[in-house]
Amino acid sequence: MGIGVQSFGGGTTTMLLVRRNAVEIHGWITDEEFNRDWALCQITPGVNLIALTILVGRQVAGWRGIAICLAGLLLPSALLTVLLTAGFVAIRDLPAVKGALRGVLPATIGLGFVAACQMAYPPLRASHARGRWQLFFSIALLAASAAALWLRWASVTVVLLAAGAIGALENLLVTRFWPKPEEPVA
Repeated sequence: MGIGVQSFGGGTTTMLLVRRNAVEIHGWITDEEFNRDWALCQITPGVNLIALTILVGRQVAGWRGIAICLAGLLLPSALLTVLLTAGFVAIRDLPAVKGALRGVLPATIGLGFVAACQMAYPPLRASHARGRWQLFFSIALLAASAAALWLRWASVTVVLLAAGAIGALENLLVTRFWPKPEEPVA
């Protein structure tokens, strides 16, 4: 319920709150599990945060967890949205309100940057553990994906599907042509 009350801004801010609660505070899932679940939610149709909430709730407490997580995410935020929208209509033209809204954009960008860094760390750490080639490949794929979106060369769906295909191909090549040396038997 706490996330539903704090989830102003939707998308990135709510995802950051879900991650902080599920991974850091309660330890229900690992960084890797969270990133996997979030990646799955990105390639499915519909509201990604609801799908993420369902996945986390199911891992924690099955069907009961799904119901509790969805109610905690949706009910408080829906009620707050109705109340705030009604109040905003009355004050939206005040100069102080207009100024406050201009300050929200930089804060939202900062939250998005923090969330991106937190999500990039686990796969980069895992790539580093597998070797320099893997780390280089992961950084290159991260940069190429960002560039493709920034320069509008491809849609989000195309970037996600292409990155997944490239990652699978890279994994196949590394395991087939550059297998890790076997450890000596003691």
